[in-house]
This record gives sequence, structure tokens and C-alpha cells, in this order.
Amino acid sequence: MMLPTSSSILAALAAHPSRDAWAAAVRESALNAYATREPRLSPPAAAPSAGAEGWQTPYGDLTELLGRPPVTDTERWALSALLALSLASDARRADTADALAWLAARTDLDALSLLDEALGHDAEELWQRLATLARAPQEFSLGRGEALAAAAALSHSKNPAAQRSAQELGSLTTDPLLLAVLATGKEEGPAALQGELTAAPRHPALTALLGLTGVLAVCWVARLIGRLALAYRRPARVRLTHQGLRLEYRTELLGRVLRDREVVVPIEQLAEVTREVRFARAGLYAGLVALTIGIYAGAGLFIDGVRVPGGSFSLIGLAALLILVGLLLDFGLSSLTDGIQGKCRLVVKPQKGPRLCVGSLDPQSADAMLMQLTAARR
Repeated sequence: MMLPTSSSILAALAAHPSRDAWAAAVRESALNAYATREPRLSPPAAAPSAGAEGWQTPYGDLTELLGRPPVTDTERWALSALLALSLASDARRADTADALAWLAARTDLDALSLLDEALGHDAEELWQRLATLARAPQEFSLGRGEALAAAAALSHSKNPAAQRSAQELGSLTTDPLLLAVLATGKEEGPAALQGELTAAPRHPALTALLGLTGVLAVCWVARLIGRLALAYRRPARVRLTHQGLRLEYRTELLGRVLRDREVVVPIEQLAEVTREVRFARAGLYAGLVALTIGIYAGAGLFIDGVRVPGGSFSLIGLAALLILVGLLLDFGLSSLTDGIQGKCRLVVKPQKGPRLCVGSLDPQSADAMLMQLTAARR
């Protein structure tokens, strides 16, 4: 026999004509328990004002359910669903955040896990209040247990407001247990990043050398031709697993896979993992462009003044122009492309071996993965 799920229980109760009366009774009992800090609930004092079925719900008599601890998960989810449904018509539902967190931590009533289905986008302000509670429970006269319950609900929710609040909370707190709770259950989202393998950022001195010799221009023109004419691609996926940071990538040419590789870097062997900010290394390239312009202008003035037979200003100018084009192409294709598209790059530096770089990543997803990685390393 298939047991009912929390979602099916909530849907059945939400469609029942006696829903409001049942929800009000559960809410009153729950708030009374919170006010007295007594984890035991109390049955309703009087019969419901409407509804021929009285307190008899599809999952048991409400008087009995509130008079004793739930025996089965079905009973527990029925009470939790009614408490969540009681918030639907409450314009000040955010004020119940402290009570909901306390009930989830101290009793069998867990309305927090059902807020997405019961309220949808109407729960946005409530999620923000729960994030505040998780960060500073003492402001609500609550403890760490309630903070962890609120954080677990934020991590579980698919509501955009809850996800934003969870990400902000993760960047503000240093509590290792709270970070671990926030990182739980995210493997289908931020823990799997889709992008493209790119060259790792070079040392500034090497970039300057390659730029001034014109090698950058040649390299990027070759890559551009390969990408446009030969469909050269290196799609990659980054995942955070129990083994460590897993990078899977392949090399494609003309739609065919030439190479398929997988690299796993254990968490304890990670030296550094960074997300490059928008327009990374802009200062370096601006300086090199200025240097190139100076070389071009200075060479022109020098040659004009001390021209010798066989000298060619046009060739020197062409060389300087090649340097400039190489620098601009390298900067534009490696940094500006992702920046303009609102993307970022993740640079992984193992303790041994070469650095790995994956570009065209969503910044928020990359930040979420870094938050999970921080929690895993503690």
C-alpha cells in the first residue's frame, strides 16, 4: 500500500470545505504551545461552527490528533499541513516566523517544509524573516535549534526569495553547522555547474611577454577560426561530491567528441578555488595597451628622427598594431565575453598539478558552490 505524501495530504486538506475551521484550531493550539513554551498541543475546546463532519478529518479526529503526539507520519503531516494552510489568509504571516521555527524545532509540527506549496510567492516576507531569525535567533528570544530549523527550511525551499535569503545567510554566517545545513540538498542546482573549459589566467609577466611578441594575437585568431569554422568546443561540468570537486569535460570538433576526461580533486588537496570578478585583470591589460601605444608612438618619433636607409616605419607600426590587437583579443575573449553576458569563471588550483578554469558560469550558482565547498572543508 502506498502511503500518502506530505504534498498529497496538503492538497486534500486544502480542497476540503472544513479546511478553515480545522486550520484555525491547529493554529490556535500551536500558538498557545509557543506562548507557554510547552511542546504539548491541546485539543480544541468547542465544536467547529460549520461543517457536518465536525473535527473528523480524512486523517483522523482532530481532537484526538491534538491531544496526543502523532503516531504516524501521516498524522504529523496532516497537522503540519493545516498549520501551513492557516497562514494563507493571514496578511501578517511573517510575524509567525518565530513561532513556526520553535514549533518545527521543539514539536512534531513542521509547517516550514510546506510553505512553498501552501503559500507560494505569498511567503516571500516570511522567508526573509526566517533568514533574520537564523542569523540572530537571540533577537527573537530563541536558540540555536530554532536557527537550524529555519536554515533547513530555507535550504529546502524552491522559492526564489528563500534561495536568495539562504545565499545571503551563507555569506554572513561563520557557524559551521549552519553552513552545513544551508549546503544540504543543493546537488541538483548549484552543485552541478555547466560551462566551458578555458585557459587558466596567466601570470602578468607571461601575459605581457606574449602580448608584446604578438603571440597572443596569433593564438586567439587560431582559436576563433577553430570555434567558428570547425565548431571547436570544450563543454565542461563541475560538481561537488563526497569525493571532492569533480570536473568532467570533453573536446568536440565538427560535432564529434575527440576526447572525454574526468578529473577529481579531493577537498583536502584543494589549494584555492576562486570565482573571477567581472572584467578580471582589466588593470593589467589597460597598462599593456598603454605600453603598446607608447611603443608605437615612440618608435614612430624615433624613426622619423633617425631614419636610416632600409628602415621601414610601416613594418614597425604593423608590429605594434599586432601587439595591440593581441592584447585586446585576449582580454575581450577571456574576460569581457563572460562579463558582458553576466557570466563568470571558476579557477581551481590543486596543491599539485596545473590549474583548471571553467568559464561561462552563472555567478549565483558559482557562489552557492563556493559556499558548499567552504562548509565541506570545515
